[in-house]
Amino acid sequence: MISDRDLPELENYRRLEENLPIEAVPKFGPLVVSGENDNSPVHRWFKYKEAYSAGLLENILSYAQMEPTKSGLVLLDPYCGVGTSLLSAQVKSSSVSVATGIERNPFVAFVARAKLGWPRINTRELERIGLEVLAGVNEMPHRLPELSSIRTGRCISRHIAQRLLSIRNAILEFPECATRDALLVGLAASIEPLSRVRKDGRALRLVDRSYQHVVPMLRQKWIELQLDVTHMQALHKSLARTKVCEGDGRSLRAVGIEPNSTDIVLTSPPYPNNIDYSEVYKLELWLMGFVNSNAEFLGLRKSTLRSHPTSDLNTKPEGDFLTAIAKEPLVHFFEPLVQRTAAHEETWRNKLALGYFSDLWISLKEQYHCLRPGGRMFLVIGNSLHGTAGKAYLIPTDLLVGQLGKTLGFQLDRILIARNTRRRLSGNHFLRESIVALRKPKDV
Repeated sequence: MISDRDLPELENYRRLEENLPIEAVPKFGPLVVSGENDNSPVHRWFKYKEAYSAGLLENILSYAQMEPTKSGLVLLDPYCGVGTSLLSAQVKSSSVSVATGIERNPFVAFVARAKLGWPRINTRELERIGLEVLAGVNEMPHRLPELSSIRTGRCISRHIAQRLLSIRNAILEFPECATRDALLVGLAASIEPLSRVRKDGRALRLVDRSYQHVVPMLRQKWIELQLDVTHMQALHKSLARTKVCEGDGRSLRAVGIEPNSTDIVLTSPPYPNNIDYSEVYKLELWLMGFVNSNAEFLGLRKSTLRSHPTSDLNTKPEGDFLTAIAKEPLVHFFEPLVQRTAAHEETWRNKLALGYFSDLWISLKEQYHCLRPGGRMFLVIGNSLHGTAGKAYLIPTDLLVGQLGKTLGFQLDRILIARNTRRRLSGNHFLRESIVALRKPKDV
C-alpha cells in the first residue's frame, strides 16, 4: 500500500484544490461505468468494459439545463467507443437532434455504427441469413491471422478460430446492410466467451473456461439481437440523426466537424492508465478482419492518443503546451508530475505523461473551436497512481484538465467527483473518476 508519505506533492494538490469548484455528486457514480448497459437493449450487443452508462447523457443534459434550439441540440463525442452516448441521444433525448461520434479503433467504430443501425434491421432477414450461414458454413481450414496469440492457439483454440473465420466469411458474402452488420457484431461478441482469455484491465488474462460450442453461442447472440430490434422498433419512432466517423478525436476538422457547430460535447478520452485498448481488443480486430498484419496492428497502436507506452512517444509535445505548463498558473499543477516522471529511471514515463496531456491540450483546443459560444463540454476522466512505494507518482487528471481548459479560454464550471477508486493509495481522496464540466463563454 502506498501512503501519503510516498507522495509529498499531495499537499500541494490539496491546496490547489481548495480554489477550484469541486463537488461530489454520488448519483453520477454508477453512470461513469458500464454496468447498466449489460441489460439495456442494443447497448448490450457487445460488452465494452470502458464504456460509461447509457443513462449518463440524460443525467448530464438535466444537470446542464441547456435550452434546446428550435432545430435541437448538436452533440459530439470525439472518443465515442461503441457509441453509448450516440445511441442514448438517438432514442432517449428529445432535445438532441444530431449526434456525431469519432473513434480511432476501426473495429470499435464498426460496432458503434452497427448498433446505431438497428432501425434499418430486418428481423426476418436477420433470422433467415443467420440460419443459412450456420447451415451452409463449411469446415474447410482457413489461413489463420499472423497474430501469434491466435496462430499458436494460446488465446483461442485454432479450431474455434478457423470456425469463426468461416462464419465471418459466409456472412460477408451477403450484400452490405444493417442486418449483415448486426450478424457480424453478434459474431464478434462471441469471440471472448469462446476464447481462453478474458479482458482484465490492461491485458487479456488466460482463464480456465469450459469448452463452448460455436453454433449455440451464435444462435443465442443473434436471438438477443432480434429481440432487441423488435422491441426498439416498436418503442421508438422519432429518432435523432447519428453518425460515426472513423478518425482521430484530436483532429475534429479532419472528419468534417465545423467550427461553432456543436452545442454539447460529452466524451471520455482514454485515462492515463497505460492501457492499450488496441491490445485488449486484438482478438476482435484480427478475427473480424480489421487488422491483417503485424505492421498494420502496430501502426494502429502507435496512432492512438498517448495514454499507453506503445503509442507514439517519439513525437514531441506541442510547443505551446510546453510553454503554458512552464509558467503561471499551470506550473503549480504540472511541475510535480514533470519532476517525478523525469526523475524516474524509466524515461518513457516522462514522455508518456507529457505526451498524454499534450494530446488532451490539442483535443481541448479543437473542441473549443467546434463549440458554439455558450456551448458545454463534459469530460469523464480518471485519476491514476503509478509506480511503487518510493517511486510512486499520482496523475490528478481532473485537476490538470480543468486547468488546461481554463488556460485555453473555457470557463471551469465544476469538477464533479463521481466515485472514488481507492486501491493502492490509503488515506486520501485523489484516486477517483470525475466529470470535468467546461463552458465556452457566450461573448467570444
